[in-house]
Amino acid sequence: MSYSDPRAYIYQDTVETDFGAGTGTAWSFKGPSGKKGSLKNIGLHVTETFACDSTTGKVLIGTSADPNAYGQLEIADTTAATNTFNNQDDTNAVISDALPADTQIEVTYVQCVDSTTAAGKGYAYVEVEWY
Repeated sequence: MSYSDPRAYIYQDTVETDFGAGTGTAWSFKGPSGKKGSLKNIGLHVTETFACDSTTGKVLIGTSADPNAYGQLEIADTTAATNTFNNQDDTNAVISDALPADTQIEVTYVQCVDSTTAAGKGYAYVEVEWY
């Protein structure tokens, strides 16, 4: 594989995260051995409308030492159930697209806070090209 022939992978959280009730279950992924990656997209398949007018729910892509080293998707208040919220909605989500070779990438969550009742659920995913 080379820059001219990258391999695209989508990593999907198989557990629905309830952003209104906590931080969810962290998970991780690794690329093919010896390959560097390019973070292309962070997204959430929304299954419950978000209520987060004080603190947005977030999907963080990073390391154990720096949870948002590579990305931070901030899911907006009132994002509706059945929507897909991703880089098109939060254009600053990718902080650094360069993922190092042979490194475990951590995916964690930040709970949302609302002035009445916090809500919001969904399945996170990450798109990476490895070369």
